[in-house]
Amino acid sequence: MDDIFIKKIEDLYKKKQFEQIKFEISNLEEKDKKSPFIYNIKGIIENLNKNFDQAKSYFQSALKLDQYHIHSLLNLSRISYMDKDFQNIINLLKNYHEKIPENKEVLINLADLSFAAGFLEDALYFHKKLVDSRKFKIADLAALIALFNYSSNYSEEIYKKYCKLYDDILSKKKINYNFNLKDHDKFKIGFLSYDLREHSVGFFLKDFIKELKKRNFIPIAFNLADTQKNKNNFVSELKQSFMEWYDVINLQDEDLSNFIYEKKLYFLIDLAGYTTNRLQVFKNKPVPIQISWLGYCNKTYINEIDYMIADPYVLSEKENKTGQKLIRLKKIWNSLSKLNEVEINELPALSSKYFTFGSFNNFLKISDEILDIWVQILNNIPNSRLMLKSSINGDKNYKNYFLKRIKINLDEERIIFLNYEKDKNKNLEQYNKIDISLDTFPYNGVTTSFESIWMGVPVLTLKGNNFVSRCGYSINKNLNLEKFIAKNKKDYIEKATNLVSDSNLKNLNTLRNTLRKRAMVSPLFNTNELAENFSKELIKISNKDHS
Repeated sequence: MDDIFIKKIEDLYKKKQFEQIKFEISNLEEKDKKSPFIYNIKGIIENLNKNFDQAKSYFQSALKLDQYHIHSLLNLSRISYMDKDFQNIINLLKNYHEKIPENKEVLINLADLSFAAGFLEDALYFHKKLVDSRKFKIADLAALIALFNYSSNYSEEIYKKYCKLYDDILSKKKINYNFNLKDHDKFKIGFLSYDLREHSVGFFLKDFIKELKKRNFIPIAFNLADTQKNKNNFVSELKQSFMEWYDVINLQDEDLSNFIYEKKLYFLIDLAGYTTNRLQVFKNKPVPIQISWLGYCNKTYINEIDYMIADPYVLSEKENKTGQKLIRLKKIWNSLSKLNEVEINELPALSSKYFTFGSFNNFLKISDEILDIWVQILNNIPNSRLMLKSSINGDKNYKNYFLKRIKINLDEERIIFLNYEKDKNKNLEQYNKIDISLDTFPYNGVTTSFESIWMGVPVLTLKGNNFVSRCGYSINKNLNLEKFIAKNKKDYIEKATNLVSDSNLKNLNTLRNTLRKRAMVSPLFNTNELAENFSKELIKISNKDHS
């Protein structure tokens, strides 16, 4: 195959004359048909025709002939998002990256695919390498900062360094608004989020917003989610909870900032932090007071965000070394809307041969460090097993990948993987299969812990040293479950081991039968009390500004 033929095919491709391309290829000699270039072109055509399996096969054939054929490699990367076959393509990309590290597209794909697959260590490594290479988009930097929360290997100083880099980029596009506080309604409060839908943030907000309205506040939703994709009864109910609702997904940062400014709100709440890429709006500061809450449990280091909402446990005065001004609610930093009263069963360990630990947190939260600790617990208790479930759509072969990470000899049958249940009641019913939930660290579970407790399953947590690692501590303190709070890793292992003793099983069963009632009268599900404390704090701030 000569360069003239390749040029001809490329010209036909630009003109979208795909049938002619097929005809030209059919006239080639058999040996010329088996080339990376031809396989790649055939793969592209099949991909355009949505014959994804055939397209993937062609790209793979190209790479068998030349593992460094960049076009086939990148095309296979894109198609791998659809069939969730992440590990194989990541291995191919790593091999290419080792030989040609300067290729930006390969590095971007390694970062994105590792994140999509739920491979924490790789996701962190390649995102950091991408950002340090200065060949990144701002969304790549936001992803890196959010990923730091999942790992114990990075200090607060490193986290702050990259937040500062992000802030510097935002500063270049900053809009400056002038405020006459008298023009801004002290009771108008905006909530900006991608998660005003059937999502953890939505479940926490639904009843709380209703309570906020009872206290004369005017809650306004600025919805960044796709309303067409998220139409259902829950979204309709959530929408009705707000006084005003605006779908703003199509507004760019400047237009969105102006739109919010024109509404003359007094407060705007960021519900996402670095998990999305709309912090430019908060850097622009279109309202007098901006607050970080709920969807991101760490400081953003964006100076224009005036306050972060906390409680006495997630951040004490002594431990708040970030300089962030806090709105400290009296008991807990958030409360979940009451869930359906799905039936709770007897402690499974009383009738089975095994004691079942469980974690329904996203697999990204299960670092190698915590997996090693969980395996030690299983080894300490021969008749125990670990049940896992994640809400992320990771690698389709994730189970095999997960088991390969176990460094200590362990029977694979003792780790059980459950399928994610989108139906809320079926999801809750799965807690009936476990005896104790094991919290993740340094990134604690939140929604999963609330759900576990609602289903009578206590959560063993490790008290960390910052907000994101002390959510479980706050939850258990508010339930007076001191014996389920570990001081360190050794204590975590010992507590888990001791809870399985015969004398403790009856106590666990009693707790299982009473925990929901205890939770219902606790701050965990008291959105009325939360809204009362929340309202008083906001009124204090607005009164101080007007004094």
